Amino acid sequence: MDRIVDTPAPDRNSFIRYFYENDALMNIHNEVIFSVLGRYNCFAGCKVCYTEKHFKEALPKFKNFIPKEINSDIEQQWNNIFDHFKHISNIDDLFWMKHEQPHLYEWYQKHSHRFIWGSMTDNNFIRTQPIFLNELSADTKIQEISFSTSWLDKINKQEIFDMLKKLNDRNGIQKIKFILTTEDNTSLDLLSKWVEDNGIGYTCSHHDFNEITQKLNTDIPQAEHIASFDSDVFYVCRESNYLQHNGFFLTLIESIDVNNKPYYQFNEFDAVKHLSAMIQGKVDLYTKWVNQNANALDIDQNKDYFDYFKWVSNNVKVNHNYNFIPIDLLNAKHRYYHKLTNNEWQITDYGLLKNGTTDVVPLLEVHNGN
Repeated sequence: MDRIVDTPAPDRNSFIRYFYENDALMNIHNEVIFSVLGRYNCFAGCKVCYTEKHFKEALPKFKNFIPKEINSDIEQQWNNIFDHFKHISNIDDLFWMKHEQPHLYEWYQKHSHRFIWGSMTDNNFIRTQPIFLNELSADTKIQEISFSTSWLDKINKQEIFDMLKKLNDRNGIQKIKFILTTEDNTSLDLLSKWVEDNGIGYTCSHHDFNEITQKLNTDIPQAEHIASFDSDVFYVCRESNYLQHNGFFLTLIESIDVNNKPYYQFNEFDAVKHLSAMIQGKVDLYTKWVNQNANALDIDQNKDYFDYFKWVSNNVKVNHNYNFIPIDLLNAKHRYYHKLTNNEWQITDYGLLKNGTTDVVPLLEVHNGN
């Protein structure tokens, strides 16, 4: 049983080192989070959900992003993209799809074995667990299930333990996340004991994003890689990307916004163009966060994050005509690296170099100013 180690907060003593070690291309090293929808939404109605207001704001135009069919052309593009990543995660609302969009649900029934499912929280676990047990492949793995302490206090915990056991026995659960919404840890203690007894990984976070992310009195690892302000979260975009049908986004909130444009949209996926667009997307997103949330710096816990976002905005330059990817950004441990070597890129001691290069242009340039 593993306790999940959380991402460290930005180190203001060396933002440049933090950028290379904890940001940069980190979010394409292992995972992509996939959805058949053009924009993400969920209808489980979990009270603890920090994106609920964004779901509601998106509803008037959301129907425009529901595909009427999934054809072989887009499937071919998805298969190509999936080959670049070790894990293909998914957080689509299967219960809603089953009842409201059966053509999309039927596609998932055929292809569920390809995905690792994540982000089932509270109500959504109750709605979705029977679907996994009875209607999807046993090869469909469960990446993460989250439970808030306030929700656990109100339900029959033994029933939840029984549901978890059945799902873990059939599909396997990689991690349980505890969302600490109350100071009373009685429910948490009961669930954490069950999790430990069943050898499942775990982590936790305080989920009151109205003001600041707090630390509670528990020895369970707590989230450290986020800042919060005005009921939203801001974090280093280092874990994964969101592939919404044919467009990529850096955060869940960005993937929900029906008025927002993807940082990279495709008819035919180009892995080289995607890399530079992704880094540029980070620079642009961090810049937007800094410009739109100046008052967030008044909260001490946010300062390191927003100073780091400002540093990236001012010091990272993306070269879209690049022909060299330094080895400290991408290396042989990553599938994306090997896919490029099969397509016009050669391995050198210093990184990947595009065939025929005479004048080297790196993917990005980093200055170490303020």
